[in-house]
Amino acid sequence: MVSSDLPIEPDEELPPEPLSESDWKMYEHLIAEIEASQKNCTVTPNHKIVGRRSGVERQVDVWLSTKMGNEHAVTVAIECRRYGARPVSIKDIDAFCGFLDDVGANKGVMISHSGFTDGAKKRAAGAGIELRVLTFVEAEDFDWEEFARDSCQGFNDCYGSIDWVYTDGGSEVGFCNSCGLLHILCGECGSVNFYNQERVVKCDGCEMRWNLQTEKGDVCGIKELPPEKDSEEEEEPEGA
Repeated sequence: MVSSDLPIEPDEELPPEPLSESDWKMYEHLIAEIEASQKNCTVTPNHKIVGRRSGVERQVDVWLSTKMGNEHAVTVAIECRRYGARPVSIKDIDAFCGFLDDVGANKGVMISHSGFTDGAKKRAAGAGIELRVLTFVEAEDFDWEEFARDSCQGFNDCYGSIDWVYTDGGSEVGFCNSCGLLHILCGECGSVNFYNQERVVKCDGCEMRWNLQTEKGDVCGIKELPPEKDSEEEEEPEGA
């Protein structure tokens, strides 16, 4: 006969505890932090959305929607998990990955009062959908702007993140770790967009240009170039 007093195993699934009033006060503070760090974003607590896989209404604790690059929408689902003293387990992260896929979020953040098991941290680090596991203290200091900036700008159904690999001046070039599209962060205007792998690329947001250095057909570097001169612009006479 199994005793009902046996301790709970770390990876045993339990329903999360409901958020208390103090929890929501921390959430309100966190939401204010996110709004302050983003120039063009909407933050919605208790967001309701119909799952694209399940077809049923899902509830997201905090839903962040922002525009990046050429009006590319990036969405972040933030969820609070509370299990008393028990840390969040690998099963919880598995469930959250499925939840993010269902609601169509580009990125996910799980916040826990009691921390995470080593398995949960490793599962989150290797998730196909970008995921962060944070405590409330860590969430307050989290760079939300950079988290959204590193999202793939190519297609709305790609939830990959950009791995930045080469830099020159203030500009960076990288590739989506899911679809492989080349992205450039402009050092002049700060915009992030995807581009074709042409020899010379012009920023979609300003006059900055780059020379993409290649080796055997693969991009291996980036070089900032001065703005292109207007061919119709008349040269100033000497001595002017």
